[in-house]
Amino acid sequence: MSLSDRLNTLRRQAGVTPERRTADEVVRDGAGPSGTAPGGSEAGPAGAAGGTAPGTESGQETGSMTDASADPGGTSGNEGSVREGRAPATGQGESPQRARALAELRERIRRMGAAPKPPSPQDAPPSAVPPAVGKANSATAPAMSPNGPAVSVDELAERLGGSRIGEHVILLDRELPPGHEHGRLALGEALGAVWPFWEAGERVGFIDTETTGLAGGAGTVAFLVGLATPSGEGLRLRQWLMTAFAGEATMLESVDAALAGCERLVSYNGKTFDLPLLRDRRRMQRRNDPADSAHTDFLHPVRALYGHAWPDCRLRTAEERLLGLQRPDDLPGSDAPWAWQAYLRFGQADLLQRVVRHNADDIFSLAVLGPALAGVLADPPAQLASPEGAARLLHRLRGPVEARRLLQQCEQRLTPAGRLWLAREWRRAGVRERAVALWQPLAEQGHPEAIEALAKYHEHQRRDPATALEWARRLPDAPDAHARCARLQRRLSGS
Repeated sequence: MSLSDRLNTLRRQAGVTPERRTADEVVRDGAGPSGTAPGGSEAGPAGAAGGTAPGTESGQETGSMTDASADPGGTSGNEGSVREGRAPATGQGESPQRARALAELRERIRRMGAAPKPPSPQDAPPSAVPPAVGKANSATAPAMSPNGPAVSVDELAERLGGSRIGEHVILLDRELPPGHEHGRLALGEALGAVWPFWEAGERVGFIDTETTGLAGGAGTVAFLVGLATPSGEGLRLRQWLMTAFAGEATMLESVDAALAGCERLVSYNGKTFDLPLLRDRRRMQRRNDPADSAHTDFLHPVRALYGHAWPDCRLRTAEERLLGLQRPDDLPGSDAPWAWQAYLRFGQADLLQRVVRHNADDIFSLAVLGPALAGVLADPPAQLASPEGAARLLHRLRGPVEARRLLQQCEQRLTPAGRLWLAREWRRAGVRERAVALWQPLAEQGHPEAIEALAKYHEHQRRDPATALEWARRLPDAPDAHARCARLQRRLSGS
């Protein structure tokens, strides 16, 4: 990649329109004082015009196109010198191209915070779609036209009902009443105790981010962070919108100050994506992480309860099936990178406003999803949820006693694996008669774990080697089964 291509890449990341150059300009600017093209495959035109073939460090001239294309992966002496930290061998001091490149690089930081210039019609046709930073799930980007009026940061803040807290950050701060409905539920239901997820009085924060891509890595940035926290009798929603890369430090500082007041964070896939991304961005900005808080990721309870039945466990699916919520005009989260790029490059704010609404709806869903899932755990079969998945969830959150209570409540709806689990819980509790009542029918159906459990029960608890041997002979052919049978036969023979 030539230096001009690299600089254009930096311009795109800063939201500045890339420079368009003619072929003649590329050839003229690519030649140094001695006619040397900056090597690699980019030097082909220069070689055809009598320049230096790529891949040569001595700068010999050649007028042959064959020589110029002999090594398309080669590098010129100048590029090799730059990579190795040596001065470029131009023969007459610094080349004009290198001086121009250094001047461009010195202004990179300023450009990263500069407002994007509306492109002229020849630079960006109406059908142009800017590339997203990172990787989005959307196969095609939404159509964006640069012909509308560009919106400044102040105008965008006014449209959103927010205020600027820095040169490149807008804060939206509003209060929602407890009666605000979201689907079938009201936000007020999330303000008290939501068993088994959080206790009454616990300072809970519902968090969600919108990013420049879903691929992760150093190039992925959270340009919008939303956080809802209980406030008085209602819910306080704050959203931090970054309008240029240069605003990241200011945004993270304000977000971290708000997170410091949360004892528990609630997210959807935040354990894998949102929180690690914010942690990595803090490190990029040389910031310390806020104090650790408990974290509830609702993706995992939804998977435990409905992973066997639903086509997927996305937040949208959980909203439709558990909250009765439909969002017909919602902008998909996978289109958020394109919406932010539309503002950076063209100053277009329509799609970005929809991203802000999408983020707010996601956070409201997080708030009421806790009460909805608590209702499912109260009676999983009635909600078409997995009793075993519900028991696993309660075992992790509240311990084995609550898990056993739920398994016993749903005993008639349990799978064989669930009944074996309940039998193990009764055995651990010392209630072996209840365990035997579960093992007996399962052993008759040929389940090895139940057969072995009955063999052990009759051998060690009942002291009945004959019945124990009868069950042991039904075990699958294995060395342990043979050893058990041999031991029981010796006991019966008195040897």
